[in-house]
Amino acid sequence: TPQAVTVINQEFLRDAGAGELYDVLKYVSGVSIESNVGDSVMIRGYTVRGQYTDGFADTQTQSQAGAEPFLFERLEVLKGPSALVYGSHAAGGVLNRVRKSPLWKAGGIGAVTLGNHAQRKAEFDYTAPLNDQFAYRLIAVYREEDLTNGIETRHSWFKRWNLDPMVTWRVSKNTQVKVLGEFLHEEGFKHFGDNAQLQPFVVGGATTFGRLPKDFTFSDPLARADNDKRAFFAALESALTPDWSIRLAGFTNQWDHDVTDVLPSGIQANNRLMGRTARFISNYDSDYTVALDSVYTLRVGSSDHKILAIGQYFSSDNDTATITGDNPPALDIFNPAYTFTGLVNPRRTTNNNSVGTNKSFSVQDHVKFFGEKVQLVGGARYDSYRSHTDNRLTGVLGPRNSGDNLTYKFGVVGKPAKAFSIFYNYAETYNANFGANPDGSTFVPSTGIVKEVGVKGALREGRITGTLSYFDLQLQQIVGLDPDPARASAGYRVQQDRQITKGIEADVVLNLLPGWDLTLAASTIDITLPTKLLPRNTPEKTAAAWSRYKFPAGPLKGLTVGGGWNWQGRAAAEPANQIFFPSVGTVDAFVQYAWKG
Repeated sequence: TPQAVTVINQEFLRDAGAGELYDVLKYVSGVSIESNVGDSVMIRGYTVRGQYTDGFADTQTQSQAGAEPFLFERLEVLKGPSALVYGSHAAGGVLNRVRKSPLWKAGGIGAVTLGNHAQRKAEFDYTAPLNDQFAYRLIAVYREEDLTNGIETRHSWFKRWNLDPMVTWRVSKNTQVKVLGEFLHEEGFKHFGDNAQLQPFVVGGATTFGRLPKDFTFSDPLARADNDKRAFFAALESALTPDWSIRLAGFTNQWDHDVTDVLPSGIQANNRLMGRTARFISNYDSDYTVALDSVYTLRVGSSDHKILAIGQYFSSDNDTATITGDNPPALDIFNPAYTFTGLVNPRRTTNNNSVGTNKSFSVQDHVKFFGEKVQLVGGARYDSYRSHTDNRLTGVLGPRNSGDNLTYKFGVVGKPAKAFSIFYNYAETYNANFGANPDGSTFVPSTGIVKEVGVKGALREGRITGTLSYFDLQLQQIVGLDPDPARASAGYRVQQDRQITKGIEADVVLNLLPGWDLTLAASTIDITLPTKLLPRNTPEKTAAAWSRYKFPAGPLKGLTVGGGWNWQGRAAAEPANQIFFPSVGTVDAFVQYAWKG
């Protein structure tokens, strides 16, 4: 495929003992953490918060910990725009999580994890066939710890359980049906950007550098977040002929999010007392997707074609309500007394309902000439979207936004030798821009475009594999303030800016000796914002290495040792680029011993 793709397999996930997806994503070039909330990462300098599971949009909004790594067979990181398959998404790329599924051989795993900060986790995974037609799998995880978003903060605590039952029905030799349920409940302490309001993170803020303890928080112990997920996935997969296969699939997801927030609202003139506000927010998200995917292969003359066609319908419904109360007492940040006991004089201040739909159709042709020495990939996708947000508190109906969009993909792969290939990729994605100017004029979607060239290799019978790529990524038609100050103050915006990102990435995997694997990754990026500044939290350079050695024979047979090193260069700590985070490196290590299966 003419695109940089990295797959993190089950063995890597097990070796790393991943508690968060980022524990393994950090070993992929061009990936850095965006914030320590859920699965929010940066790919090629762009925030990627909308995640996908088995190709379907599956975002756990404001989850404290993100998706549980134990649930997945593998993680796929697709660099750059991939709208032809995934529709509207961040310009930097896509993270697609692939679920475990029932197997036709009995087996399972039971695991217990213990750690400091009162970390306790129990994992269970068992699969088996019932007969020749049915197989099932049950995955369960329970986790608790005195951490918030994986870090130690005063008052921190977190609990979560997952339960995923699934079954596969082998209808015939060429047809099967998969059905699974996903149930999740999590709760924990809710802190809020604790040091973000103070220097050195905000120029001109309170001078607190080096004066506050690392576990300081603005939030009181009663601040908390609760999330519940109920999701169902079903798919009919069939090989209609040796050359034609289809998948008819549906996914529905209900996500309930309740949070009690205690927020900082500004430091007083004495640079000591921090004002605070309190609120309760409830979000009830419901969405579903129905899709028909088809792959057809045929030969025309001397060329081989693989035609992919996807039709998809997506619908979402979101209810949000906010209840606020009187302001809690100001907090002495150097001698905090946490006295919040609940909302005082509560009143409902917002109650909005947002509804959106998206219909899309895409088609791609992958053509091979001269065996596989020359390959062309091209396709297009059409999207039609509608959305509106109504104020249920006032009864005011919001504007009905709608639009459509075409995105394109084109790529070339050349294989001068069996061991390596060169590729060029042009691909697009988009993000709809809703809202309007005071005169009623609307905005076209922002478009992300990548132009990429690279080399992929598989030497020594696949024992040395890797990808080296150079990319030019642009986000165009960004909505910004009107350059005329008078029009800007009147609420007018224009589309004229663009963000340019250029970079080089390398990922290499080596199996130099029996039992010894070595993974290397590095990236360097150059980003130009419309303001000519650097985006926050985006390191200009990253590097990582991971190695494992499994003793193949002798008295140490069954013993495996390994670990990794991850380094990220300096990054802007705030939008004004007055302050930078220094470079940082982390080290992971593991040892394991296996015997008698």
